Amino acid sequence: MTTYPSTDALPDLLTDSGVLQSFVRDADDALILLAPDGTVVYANDATSDLWGYAPASLTGGPVASLLPGTEAGEGYDRLRALARDPDDVEWGDGELTLEDADGEAVHAFVDLHDVAEADGDYLLARWRDITTRRRRERTLERLERVDALVRDVTQAVIDADDRGTVEETACEQLVATDPHVFAWFGRPRLTSADVEPVAWAAGNARASNYLDVVEVTTDDTATGQGPTGRALRTKSVVTVDDVDTDPRFSPWAGTAREHGFRSSAAVPVATGDTVYGALSVYADEAHAFDEVTDALAELGRLVASAIEASEQRKLLYADRVLELELRVTDTGGLIGATAALDCTLTLEGFVPDDPAVLYVDVDGVDPQRLLDHAGDALEHGRVVHTHEERAGGLVEAALADGDIVATLADAGARVQSAVVASGDGHFVVRAAPDADVRGIVDHVRRIHPNADLVSKREVDRQRRPFTDVRGEVHDRLTDRQHTALQTAYYAGYLRWPRESSGEDVAETMGVSPPTFYQHFRAGERKLFDAFFGE
Repeated sequence: MTTYPSTDALPDLLTDSGVLQSFVRDADDALILLAPDGTVVYANDATSDLWGYAPASLTGGPVASLLPGTEAGEGYDRLRALARDPDDVEWGDGELTLEDADGEAVHAFVDLHDVAEADGDYLLARWRDITTRRRRERTLERLERVDALVRDVTQAVIDADDRGTVEETACEQLVATDPHVFAWFGRPRLTSADVEPVAWAAGNARASNYLDVVEVTTDDTATGQGPTGRALRTKSVVTVDDVDTDPRFSPWAGTAREHGFRSSAAVPVATGDTVYGALSVYADEAHAFDEVTDALAELGRLVASAIEASEQRKLLYADRVLELELRVTDTGGLIGATAALDCTLTLEGFVPDDPAVLYVDVDGVDPQRLLDHAGDALEHGRVVHTHEERAGGLVEAALADGDIVATLADAGARVQSAVVASGDGHFVVRAAPDADVRGIVDHVRRIHPNADLVSKREVDRQRRPFTDVRGEVHDRLTDRQHTALQTAYYAGYLRWPRESSGEDVAETMGVSPPTFYQHFRAGERKLFDAFFGE
C-alpha cells in the first residue's frame, strides 16, 4: 500500500524547491498536489473559492472528481498529458472548464509542475479562476449576436407584404443564428386561453416537431406560467436560463430536453396597447439569453412595427376594403360618461401620438363637465372650444388606458366614423380585404370586453387623382387667399428660420399685416381640410 507524505509535511515538501516557493506564497491561486495515482494529497485554502469545497474534503479523493467528463483514475494522466503538450494560452499550460459544488461551470487556467519524490512524480497544479472574465466575454458575444440579429430581422421584415410573412421571416431569422435551434410565433386568443402557433422555424430536424406535442396558454394553469404565457400577460421579455431547473418550465421540460433545448426566451410583440403575439426562441445551450433582454425587447418592438406597417400598407393601397361595424358598450370612461350625462360624442379627428389624441365633438352637455366626469380615465383632456348656439363643443382627450381608435389603428384598421350616445358606441371601421376580422375584434375586446361585430362587407374605395384634389383646393381658395399662400411660399415665410416676416409679405401684397394673416390662415385651413378631412 502506497504511503503519501503527511499533510503537515507537505508545505516543507513544496518549499524545498525554489521554483515552487512562489506557488505556495501566492494565496490568490488554488493549489492542489496530486500523487502519481491521481489522489489529492494537498489543497490550499484558495481551493474553496474555486470549487466551493473545504480543502480537507478534497484531500484523499481522486482529482478526476474535480474534472467534468473525466473517468475515475484518469485525472492524473489527463493533467500530465496537458503538462507535456500545453495548450496555446496566455497563462499556464491550458484552460479547463470545471464544476463547483453547486454544479455551476467554473473556468480556470492551470499551470502544472512536477514535484519529484522517491515514490514517483507528484504533480502540482496551480489554478487561476477566470470565470468572471469568461462570463463577461460571453455576455458581450451574446449582445453582439442579438444586436446583429435585430439588424438582420429588421432588414428582412421591413418590406414584408403581409403579417404572415413578417411572422415567418422573424422565426427564420432567429434560427439562422447559433445557438438558436427553434422559434415560433404565437397569437393569443380571447375566445380561449390558448396561444395559437401561426409561424415557426427549426434549425435542425430534432427540433422540428416540438409544437406537435406541447400546449401553451395564457391562463393561471401550469401551461400559462411559462415564458410565453407570462410574456403575453406582462408585455415583458421572459427568459429561462435552464429548462431542467426552472420550475416555471416544468410542463415542457422533458419534451424540451428530447428536442435538444437547454434555455428559452419569450419576446412580446407589441406596440402601444396592442399585443400581436409572442416570439418564443430556444437554444441548445444554457444561459443563452443572459443579459440580452433589452435587445430582445427591441426586437419585439421592431417586429410589431413591421406588422403594423404591413397592415396599414394593405389598407392604404387596396382597391377594395373591408368595412366593419362595431358596437361597443361601457359604463366607464368617455363611453360611460355619455350615459350618465345624456350626451352624444362624435369623433372628429385622431392623432396617433403616444398617447394617441382624440378630437371629439360633444353635443348636449358642457364639454368641461364631460371631462370632469371622465376623471381618471383621461391622461389628458381640455376644451378646445364651446359651441355658441347649443350646449357642447370640441374636446381634446387622451385616454389613460388606451382607446378604441388607437387600438384599431395598431391592428391595421382605420375608423371612418364613430358616434357614442347613452353608453352605446357605433364605430365604422375599414381594414384590408384579407384582414383578420377576429383578430381585430379581439384587439378591441382587450379594452372593451363588451365589443361586438355588427356587420361586415366589402366596398370599393373611391380614389381621386391628385390633380382632381389640387384643382378642387384651387377652386375653393379665393384670389386673395391664393395670393397670400403663394407669396408666403416664395418669400420664404414657411421656411425655418423664416426668410421673410409676416410684415414683409403683407408689404409685398400691399395690405396690412392683419389682412395678410386673415387670408393666409383661411387658405391654410382649406389646404389642411383637403389633406386631413374626408
